[in-house]
Amino acid sequence: MNRVLFLFLDGVGLGADDQRSNPFTRACMPNLNGLLEGRRLLGDLRAFSTERVSFVPTDACLGVAGMPQSASGQGAILTGINVPLHIGKHWGPKPNVEIKAMLQENNLFQHLLNRGCSVRLANAYPPAFLQAIESGRRGLSAIQLAIKTAGVSLCTEADLRNGRAFAADFTGESWRSQLGIEDTPVLLPEDAGRRVAWAAREYGLLLFDHWITDVIGHRGSMDEAIALLERLDAVLGGILNAWRAENGLLLIASDHGNLEDKSTRRHTRNRVPVLIMGKGHRRVIEKITDISDITPALLDYLAR
Repeated sequence: MNRVLFLFLDGVGLGADDQRSNPFTRACMPNLNGLLEGRRLLGDLRAFSTERVSFVPTDACLGVAGMPQSASGQGAILTGINVPLHIGKHWGPKPNVEIKAMLQENNLFQHLLNRGCSVRLANAYPPAFLQAIESGRRGLSAIQLAIKTAGVSLCTEADLRNGRAFAADFTGESWRSQLGIEDTPVLLPEDAGRRVAWAAREYGLLLFDHWITDVIGHRGSMDEAIALLERLDAVLGGILNAWRAENGLLLIASDHGNLEDKSTRRHTRNRVPVLIMGKGHRRVIEKITDISDITPALLDYLAR
């Protein structure tokens, strides 16, 4: 059976070759560089395919003026619908009534479950977050709403402790340093990557929502952005070490630009990277030109 590990990087675009603004030009990322065979993940990188990986710079603006936003961008990814064009604007960070309705009627997780394909969101959420969701004090993101609409529960602290889910920073260090939960497990980035890859073997689709990239794009310094990218590269190294083409596809994609331009704290209109590895990656990538093409391409792949 075909499987997909979807590493979703919130707020990562293809930026300028400028060390003053773009942390991708300064971070040491040997695993990504090796995967790209020396190419750099910048705005001038054109679509290519090798034996191992395919890449396409992908439109996140979808023909709509203004800055792309998380709710409409993630909605487009998860439904296969041009959400910004449908509602007449970009919208975020959380879904509005129109986007909620579209996600509840039609999303990638629902489609797959209806086919008998197992799905899971790999993120573990702390007790306070889940309590705020349950009480209505906090709204769901588009990804969280989509998975819950499909009838799949968000993962908990117990899932983190037993290795069935992962902290937003992959390592789990943030649960200790920021949440004060001091006895939760902490992993090395490479080990976290390997474990995510192993976990993906249990599902038709496992999605990890790396929302920290967008947060650092908005609020973080250049040094914090560089450190984040270097940790993410180490995680990628662990995933690549454990991933085999016969396991299915490894997909890396984003919803809009942000982190790649530290001259602003706003989103960008830059194209976003889509990287695909695994058996048949060329056939999948050729179906993608904008972010609303991702779900149809995955559904076609997983139907084989």
